[in-house]
Amino acid sequence: MKSLRTRLLVAATCVLVVFMLLCGAGLDQAFRGSALQSQRDKQQGLVYALLGAAEADDKNMLRISIGALPDPRLARVQSGLEALIFNDRGKVIWRSPSFAGKVPELQAPEVGTSLFVELADRFTLTYGLRWVSDSGGIRLFGAKPKPQRYTIAVLEDRNAYTAQLRTFRRVLWTWLGGAAAALIIVQFIVLGWGLAPLRRLVRELRSVESGEQSRIEAGYPAELTPLAEGLNTMIIAERNQQTRYRNALDDLAHSLKTPLAVLRGLVDDRTLNDDARERLREPVDRMQLITNHQLRKAAAAGRRTLAEPIRLRPLADKIIGALTKVYTEKAIQFEIDMPGPLRVRADEGDLYELLGNLLDNAGKWCAGRVQLRAEINNRTLHLQIDDNGPGFPDDADKLLTRGVRADSVTPGQGIGLGAVAELVKVYDGSIELGRSELGGACVKIQLAV
Repeated sequence: MKSLRTRLLVAATCVLVVFMLLCGAGLDQAFRGSALQSQRDKQQGLVYALLGAAEADDKNMLRISIGALPDPRLARVQSGLEALIFNDRGKVIWRSPSFAGKVPELQAPEVGTSLFVELADRFTLTYGLRWVSDSGGIRLFGAKPKPQRYTIAVLEDRNAYTAQLRTFRRVLWTWLGGAAAALIIVQFIVLGWGLAPLRRLVRELRSVESGEQSRIEAGYPAELTPLAEGLNTMIIAERNQQTRYRNALDDLAHSLKTPLAVLRGLVDDRTLNDDARERLREPVDRMQLITNHQLRKAAAAGRRTLAEPIRLRPLADKIIGALTKVYTEKAIQFEIDMPGPLRVRADEGDLYELLGNLLDNAGKWCAGRVQLRAEINNRTLHLQIDDNGPGFPDDADKLLTRGVRADSVTPGQGIGLGAVAELVKVYDGSIELGRSELGGACVKIQLAV
């Protein structure tokens, strides 16, 4: 995820979803515990009601008449509510008319205590008690002669509980899901509003790169103001530094011009003997070559990120116009294939030297036809120059070394392709020499611009 907005949105959404899940799980657990407690209290109350309606028969056995049942469901078969009474040996001595089926195995609790159990299909609550019978009647929890130990059980199916829990969960997750969706939309809007200054800064930087404006103008929040000011300072410093470099190099070239001219005059002075002139000629030529090379190398501005881009087509037209006059006798047909609006973020002088050397080399060796192609893909300039001349030799890569020439007869110092290779290196690019579809040489260049 390269987008800062996407990262924040995904992170916030993950936190929100986890929070909603934990919140929903907590509420579900709380509701379930409350529902279970309510179920237990209801069955506990029913046990007390059954005890209030219980009486001993003529055999001194605990019984509850149908008319005295506290809940009408106990008298209706398959109503989901059942009641049992066990003696001290675990034998059923009374069952409600609603009971049908096999008697479950239930644990008998201590006297005066209850035991609530949640089974797979029902809830059971058992209560332990002791009855005493005497001539005065039956008394609960008595300590009279002939005590009887009983366990009363109330069983209720889970249908009502399950339906209640299902309804609660449906409502809970519907509201939580709706709230989560609403919060995601809100945070999407908030992130868009909060990151708007960054998007505006990016648009301004692109406008500076495209030459539509010279600096960052808009006002920004306090957190981004130092960044905007720093970018403006960097833009101005880069332009001023480039200007200073060029002025210093011009001064240097002017300062070296006179001493070299004097030495060149001594070399051409016929009054000196031939031996002295020959001894001076080689170091003077070498000095001239080194000076030109270093000045050209230092003058290469290289890629300038925040500089105004240069239109490439006018430069190419200007160079081709000059070469047409130079090679008038060859009547060269120059073909240009590049978009008119194509703009390159590079120094104009560097582009002029690059295209000049390549087109001049192609015009010098061609048989009347030169093609120039240019396009930009993924912030990379692709240049290709083809001609229909004899092409490069097998060891063409050696020509990228300054001073190496493919032919010693044709005039030239052998520095054209070498200078191009140095410029390409400055721009973190690549150069490839090969065979053209026209039958001659082909030069392919890629520059990061």
